[in-house]
Amino acid sequence: MRNDVAVDTAVPFRQMAALFALGSCALLNVYATQPILPDIARRFGVSIGTSTWTISTSTLGVAVAAPLAGAISDRFGRKRIMVMALVGLILTTASCALAWNFAALLSLRFAQGLLVPFIFTAALAYIAEEWSGRTATTLNGVYVAGTAFGGFCGRFLAGTAASLTGWLSTFVVFAVLLMPVLALTVFCVPTERRFKASASLGNSLRNVAKGVRDWRLLATCFVGASLLFQQVTSFTYLSLRLAAPPFGLTAIEVGALFVVFLLPVTVTPFFGRLIGTIGRTQAFLLSQIAGMAGIALTLSVHLPAIIVGLALSCMAVFAGQSCATGYTARHARSGRSAATGLYLTCYYLGGSIGAVAPAPLYARHGWLGCAALIGLVALVSTALSCVAWKETGTNA
Repeated sequence: MRNDVAVDTAVPFRQMAALFALGSCALLNVYATQPILPDIARRFGVSIGTSTWTISTSTLGVAVAAPLAGAISDRFGRKRIMVMALVGLILTTASCALAWNFAALLSLRFAQGLLVPFIFTAALAYIAEEWSGRTATTLNGVYVAGTAFGGFCGRFLAGTAASLTGWLSTFVVFAVLLMPVLALTVFCVPTERRFKASASLGNSLRNVAKGVRDWRLLATCFVGASLLFQQVTSFTYLSLRLAAPPFGLTAIEVGALFVVFLLPVTVTPFFGRLIGTIGRTQAFLLSQIAGMAGIALTLSVHLPAIIVGLALSCMAVFAGQSCATGYTARHARSGRSAATGLYLTCYYLGGSIGAVAPAPLYARHGWLGCAALIGLVALVSTALSCVAWKETGTNA
C-alpha cells in the first residue's frame, strides 16, 4: 500500500460519472469517420483507402502530442489541463463541419487528435494519484468503460447523422455532446489533492526519456499498440466487408453494429475487479483468448455470428486496455502522466497503423488476411505481457 494516497474508499457517483464522461472523449471523435468512409470518399473524390486517413491523421495527432501532454500535465496539474483540452476539442470538432476540402478535413482531424491526450494522460494519472488499491483499479475500469461508450457513440451517431442529415453534421453533434462533459469536469471533478508538480517542464520531459529506457514500460506500450491495432483493423475492414456484397449494409446499419461497444461499458468495471482478484497477467491472458475466439467467429458468412465475434473482440480489447493502462500508472512511481503519455503515443500509433497498413492485405486476401494478422499480433502481445508483468509488484 502506498502511503502517499488514500486507502480504498467509496467514491461519490458524480465523480464516477465525470470520470466515465472523460473516458468517452477519448474515442468519441477519434474514430467517428469509420462508418462514413464511403461518404467521405464520394464527397471529396478520393478512394476508400485514402479516406481512411481521416482516422489515421486523428490517431497520429494523439501519438505526436501524448508525450508532451503527459509532461505538461506533470508540471501544471491534472484538472486544469483537462478543462483546457476539452474547450479546445469542442472548438476543433465544430470546425470540422466547415471543412472545404479533403486536406482541410485532415488538418482539423489532426488538431482533434492533438488535444485528446491532454485529457487521457491527465485523467489516468489523476485516478492513480487520488485513489489506491482496488478503488483505483475499479475507477480505472470505469474510465476505460467510458472510452468504450465514446467509441460506440462516435461510430453510431456518425452513421446515423450521415444517413439523416449528411455526414458533416456529425461533427456539430459531437461538439454539442462534449459540452456536458466539460460541465461535469468543471463541477464534479475535485481539484487534485495529492498531485506533486514536476520541478520544471524539462524535468517532465526527462521522465519521458526515462520511460524509454524502461523495458517493462516499453513492452506495455507495445501491448497497448497491439490492442488498438486489433480494434481499428477489425472495425475498419470488417465495416468495409459488411458494406460490400453479399451483405450490402448501409452506413446507418454499419453504424448500428457498433452497439457492441456498449458491452464493454458494463463489463470493463467488473473486469477491473477481476484483475484485483486473479492478477493482471492472468486477466489479460483470458481477455486475449476471448478476443481471438471472437475474430475467428467474424470469418463466418452469417451476420449474427459476425456480430457475436465482433462483440467478443471488442470486449477483449477494452479488458486488455484496462490491464495495460492500470499497469502503466502503477508501474511509474514518478512522472505518471509522462509514462501514460508514452503509452498513449504507442497506443494510437498502433491505431494509425491498423487503419492503413492492412489495406493491401484486405485488397488481396479480403477479411481473412486481416483476421490472420490480428491473431498474430494478439499472440505476440500476450507473450510480451507474460514476460514484462511477471513479479513486478504491480500485478494486482
